[in-house]
Amino acid sequence: MLNKYFAVLLIGAALFDSGHAKAQKSAPESAFPQLTAPQATDVKGKALFAERCSGCHDAKEGRAPATAYLSTRLPSEIIYTLTHGEMVTQAAGLSAEDVKSLARFLTGREIDVEAAADANLCKTPGKIELGPKQWASWGHDVRNDRFQTEPGFAAADLPRLKVKWAFALPGLTGAPTLAGDHLFVTSRMGKVFSLDAKTGCTYWSYQADGPIRNGVAVGKLPEGRYGAFFGDQHATVHALDAATGKTLWETKTDDYGNARVVGSVTFYKGVIYAPTTSADEVDANDPSYECCKFRGSVTAIEAATGKVLWKGYTIAEAPHPTHKNSAGTQMFGPSGAGVWSAPTVDEKRGLIYAATGDSYTTEPTDATDAVVAFDIKTGKRMWASQVLAGDAWLYKCDGKPVGNCPSPQGPDHDFSSPPLLTTMADGKDILVSGSKSGMVWAFDPDNKGKILWSATVGKGSSSDPIWGSAADHDRVYVGTPSLALTEGKQGGFSGIDLKTGKILWHTESPAQPCGWGALGCIHKQTAAVTLIPGVAFSAGIDGHLRAYDTKTGAILWDFDNVQTYDAVNGVKAFGGNLDGSPQIVSGGTLFLNGGNSALSSPHHGDAVLAITVDGK
Repeated sequence: MLNKYFAVLLIGAALFDSGHAKAQKSAPESAFPQLTAPQATDVKGKALFAERCSGCHDAKEGRAPATAYLSTRLPSEIIYTLTHGEMVTQAAGLSAEDVKSLARFLTGREIDVEAAADANLCKTPGKIELGPKQWASWGHDVRNDRFQTEPGFAAADLPRLKVKWAFALPGLTGAPTLAGDHLFVTSRMGKVFSLDAKTGCTYWSYQADGPIRNGVAVGKLPEGRYGAFFGDQHATVHALDAATGKTLWETKTDDYGNARVVGSVTFYKGVIYAPTTSADEVDANDPSYECCKFRGSVTAIEAATGKVLWKGYTIAEAPHPTHKNSAGTQMFGPSGAGVWSAPTVDEKRGLIYAATGDSYTTEPTDATDAVVAFDIKTGKRMWASQVLAGDAWLYKCDGKPVGNCPSPQGPDHDFSSPPLLTTMADGKDILVSGSKSGMVWAFDPDNKGKILWSATVGKGSSSDPIWGSAADHDRVYVGTPSLALTEGKQGGFSGIDLKTGKILWHTESPAQPCGWGALGCIHKQTAAVTLIPGVAFSAGIDGHLRAYDTKTGAILWDFDNVQTYDAVNGVKAFGGNLDGSPQIVSGGTLFLNGGNSALSSPHHGDAVLAITVDGK
């Protein structure tokens, strides 16, 4: 019943009255929503849930939040997910009253009304700037190295870091980005906010038609304007005026019904490069579904106008009819190789790199679980470097050759992080990317992506992505997203030699208690890494953000964000699990989005935090 990696059935606190109070800790466990079974306050909702939803949520499917977790959410969140979000397909045919009945049953509460999003508006406009000190795209720069060389504070300042302000974001949070005074944050409820980086007041907000899982990329347009660009899960790329939030254009990257933009877009010299993937892995579980006609792509879009310049498919061959399944439904292939992460720009070689996911059928292709290179001017596919062939996977198949289920079934070891392009100390360029296998791979950009080395940091699984690594000139830094190599351990953090792939150090994740309690308290470190000179930041699903010494792996600082905060928009904000792409550093501030995953804890969090030296 859910989308790849996360079943996002839930999303955060609403905005209410204005107010500007400094964030503070006040976090007895009772302050957090408690994990209880939903109350059967709506008989019709109970029946609908049993019919349509319990098969995944009561069965505790690996990617579905347990039913009890849903009781901690607001009715408006459940309604949004069923009408605009991840569960639209599953809710097909339900009336508006049916949806409200489900929300009442799951939460045990009457339908709430979301307040206006204009609390605590900024009184003066802020400046937008671009440059190396900013963090204006997912990977900090177009090479996606996530290395901030001018952070505004140093390792010696870590003990003095304190929360300056908090903002309560309506929905599970996406990746933060920053350009000048403007901090851009997104949510799974389709909300985009531009906040003042110094105070947290709101410059503007925007409501997209579909959920947003990625971050905003900012780029300069003609006539001195700046654009803010992002994609939604209806496969639409949005362009807004970064200063005002006014819509400039909207462009579809793919008309396929299940297509979506999950990874962040990349802006480079007036062009947007947008990744596209699909939800076929879920819907293809229905034997009557003609599986599968989708192939992943990168679309180049003129940033000033929204005009599509080219579209490059990861799989060179178009899907064609292959055979009929056990239900008599026509099957197609090759298919899959969706792009789940931000494209990477190679200025020197004139290439765009994309990391791909698995196949949906057993029809052979060289583009799944691979890094694919496209010509930056034409979109022509130049090469593909595949690390695992035959990885055909559909949701809930479990290796059974029934209906659309592939046989044999692969392990679902997608590349979940973008190809990171960096230059080693000897001057040679290298591409690095991590997959759900628990492995990190290095490729040679000068030799058609020839595999140089691989390193194993965890046992890997279908549900444990490495969302992103970071690199300097000597090492690449990556979290363990799954069970550790040491028996009985979860998570961990590693520094890997760029030239050889040797793991130079590995630091186990401390088995600390979670602020919400024992249930769902896991210590995997799936989140994307952020790097400053001498320090690498890695977040855990247990809610801890830790700073590591890049030479030794020693933990220099540990911040538990699972606290209650007085938010600047007049309500309480809650820290939560840390997953996805939660933190960036710019202008002397560490920005942290607390509450990224719907799967791991009974409270998912909704706090956007600004953390500075002495909270000043």
